Amino acid sequence: MNLKINFFVASFALTFSTMYAQTTTLESKARDWISANSNKIGTASKDHFEFKSSRKSLSGETLRFQQDINGVPVYEGDIAVHFNNRGEVTFGTEVSVSKKLKQLDTHPTYSKTDAFDKAKIAAEIKGEITHQENDLYVFVTEEGETKLVHRVIINSFDTPGDWEIMVDAHSGEVIRVLDIANYHKDKPKKKTINKPAEVKAAGTAYIFNPNPLSVAHVAYGGDYVDNNDATNASLDAARSLVTLSDITLTNGTYSLKSKYVQVADFESPATGLFSQATPNFLFNRNEQGFEAVNAFYHLDKSMAYINETLGIVCKSTLNNGILLFDPHGVGGDDNSHFIPSSQRLAFGEGCVDDAEDTDVVLHEFGHAIHYWVTGLKSSSSQGLGEGSGDYWAMSYSRSLNQWAPTEAHYNWVFGWDGHNECWAGRITNYPTKYTSSISNTANIHRDGQIWATTLMKIYDKIGKDKTDRIFLEGLAMTNSSANQQTAAIAVRQAAIDMVGTYGFTCDDVAIISQEMTTTGYTMPAYECITLAVSDINKNSVAVYPNPANENLTVVMDFKKTETAEIYSLEGRKVSESNINSNNNMINVSKLNKGVYLLKIKGTDVVQKFIKN
Repeated sequence: MNLKINFFVASFALTFSTMYAQTTTLESKARDWISANSNKIGTASKDHFEFKSSRKSLSGETLRFQQDINGVPVYEGDIAVHFNNRGEVTFGTEVSVSKKLKQLDTHPTYSKTDAFDKAKIAAEIKGEITHQENDLYVFVTEEGETKLVHRVIINSFDTPGDWEIMVDAHSGEVIRVLDIANYHKDKPKKKTINKPAEVKAAGTAYIFNPNPLSVAHVAYGGDYVDNNDATNASLDAARSLVTLSDITLTNGTYSLKSKYVQVADFESPATGLFSQATPNFLFNRNEQGFEAVNAFYHLDKSMAYINETLGIVCKSTLNNGILLFDPHGVGGDDNSHFIPSSQRLAFGEGCVDDAEDTDVVLHEFGHAIHYWVTGLKSSSSQGLGEGSGDYWAMSYSRSLNQWAPTEAHYNWVFGWDGHNECWAGRITNYPTKYTSSISNTANIHRDGQIWATTLMKIYDKIGKDKTDRIFLEGLAMTNSSANQQTAAIAVRQAAIDMVGTYGFTCDDVAIISQEMTTTGYTMPAYECITLAVSDINKNSVAVYPNPANENLTVVMDFKKTETAEIYSLEGRKVSESNINSNNNMINVSKLNKGVYLLKIKGTDVVQKFIKN
C-alpha cells in the first residue's frame, strides 16, 4: 500500500514539476517578448509586470501579466501574451495607460473605511448591499493625472447596477462614479449554514426559442404584441416544450439550479426563486415564472455548448462556477445588465420583459463569457463588448434557420424585445465600416454593430462552430483596453493557430482576412499552404519515422531532384532542402516539437508529420 502511495506522490510531483517548468519557460519567453516589443505595446524598461495566470486552450496558451507600482496594481494595466501550440508568440496586447503613468506615493493617507462611506454617498446607494469590494489601485484620470485610489465596488438591492467609485487615497476626493454593468442597450442616466441534500433531477418547461415572432414567422403586431405581459392562444402556441436535463431536487422541492446556472433574486423587484413541488415548469408568459425558466434554459444550454461541445472552459470564478441571474431586476427598468464584480446577470421588465427574448439573455451572457475568457479583463472600448454580446445572441438565433437571408429579420438582434414600439433594436448588416477614430466610450451600442456584422459575415461563410471557436479563442487573447482592431487581429490569429485542427483550413483564414479587411480592419500579411489539410493523406508519398527526432526519410517515386519544403501548421515555411532517390533524408533536429507539413515544391504532394 505504501509503495502505491509513494508511486502516486512521485508521479504527481513529476507531473506538477513538468507543468511548472513549462509555464515558467513560457513566462520567460513572454517577458522577453514584452521587452522586445516595448515600443509597439507601449511599455518601458522601468515598468514592472507580475505574472498572474495562464490559460491553456484550443489554439495554444495565453499568459497574463499585471502592471504594478510598488506592489499596487495599475488600473487597466494588464498584458496578454498568446503562444500557439508550438510555443511561439503569435499575439500580444498593448497597454496604452503605461505611457501616461507618473511616479507617485503609493502609501494611502485616506482610509478604506472613509473611502467606502464616501463612495456609498456619491453613488446614491440605497437598500441592502449585496456585494462590495474595496481595493487600492494606481489610476490615470481622463485629464492624464496619475492618482492612488481606493476602487470601491458596490451592488445593492434597491440601486441596480455595478457601481465603481474611484476615491483619491490621499485627498479623499471622489474622482469618478461609474456604473460598469454591461447593458444590452443605452441605459437611462440615473442612478455557513447546513444545507439540505441536493439531488440532480430532470424536468420540462415551456420557453420561447428564440422568440414568438421567429417561431410563428410573423411581424410584431396583432396577437403578437407585448400588451403588458398578457398572453393569448397565438403566443401560447409559439412556446416550445423542452427538457430541463439538469435541475435540482431538495427535500421534495424542484429548483432552477444546474451545474452551470442558478436563478437568484438580488435586485428589485422581489419576485422569488420559482421553486415548486413539480419538475414541470409549464408557465404562460403572463406568469413571472416564464421569464425565469426561459433565461435558465438558454443560459444553461449556452454554457454547456461552450464547455462541453466546444471544449472551451468558460465559467464564473465565483459561486463554485455557477452563474447567478435575476429574471426580474434592474429596478423594473426596460434594460438588462451583466455585473462584472459579482459576475451576475439581471433582466429588466419594461415593455417586453427582457428575459422573454433569447437575444437579450444571450447578449448579456456574451458580456459574461467575454469577462471570463479574458481572466476578468474584458474591454468595452469602441463597442467591442456590445458587439461581442450581439454576436453571441445572433450566433444562436441564426442557427435555428427561421428567417431567410433576404428577410429583414435575418439580421435583427432583439427581434422580440426591439424593432417595435419599445425600442429600435440593432442589426448585423450594419453598413458603416470600422475606422480607428471610433470613440472608445461614446455610442458603444451603435458602433458595436460593426464588430457583430463582421463576425456574422464570417459566420455565414465558415459556419457557426468555427466562428464561435475563433470568437472565443480570439477574445481570450485580448486585454482590458483592447479595441475592435485588436480583437479582429486576435480572432484571425486564433484561426491561424488552429489550422489543421477542428476543421480549420487556410481557406478559412483567407475568408476571415477578406471579411475583416472589407469592414475596415487592418490585417497583417499572412501566407498559408493552399492545399486543404483534409487532402493530405491522398498523396502517394510516405515519411518515416513519424514522429521523427533527427532525420525524416521521404519515400516517393522520384523522377528528378525535388525541393522539399517544411511548413508549420499556420503556413510559415521553416526549412527547405533538395532530395532525390540517392539522398532522401531531411534533417529536422533543429525544429521545435510539434506538427508540420512536408510539401514537395511544384507538386500537390503534402504529408503531415510530428517532430518530437
